[in-house]
Amino acid sequence: MTTARTNVPNSLRVAAAAAVASALAAGCGSVNTTYTRDRPADTAVDARTRVNDLLQQIFLSAKEVRMFRNSQGVMEVQVDVENNGFKYRSFSYLFDWVDARGNVIPSQLSVWKTTNVPDGGSTVIRAVAPNEEAADFRLQIRRSD
Repeated sequence: MTTARTNVPNSLRVAAAAAVASALAAGCGSVNTTYTRDRPADTAVDARTRVNDLLQQIFLSAKEVRMFRNSQGVMEVQVDVENNGFKYRSFSYLFDWVDARGNVIPSQLSVWKTTNVPDGGSTVIRAVAPNEEAADFRLQIRRSD
């Protein structure tokens, strides 16, 4: 019995193996996290850019990120999420709140929530801080499909 052997360069084999491993790892329920600050209690960064970088990993985009103190004096965040693709997207998200020093504020409200965005559609994800000490948020996102 004779075995045919192809002459594929090693660099091409390595690149193909890396691409397959990368594709498999992307869909393994990995959690992507973003922060609205580079360092706790320092200069705030553009939250929309940071959230967009996070959402693009699961083929979504943030049209707008709004963070403000509501009528009760606690921080609230709303993120307009758009799906400009041709596939229905399902994802989970978790907001953690941090104080001015960058310490996470423990809260029973910080739980994973799941939502869906139809192709060409949009949704708003939002969270309310557990108390007035919250100065910023941390957002984690993972694919649910």
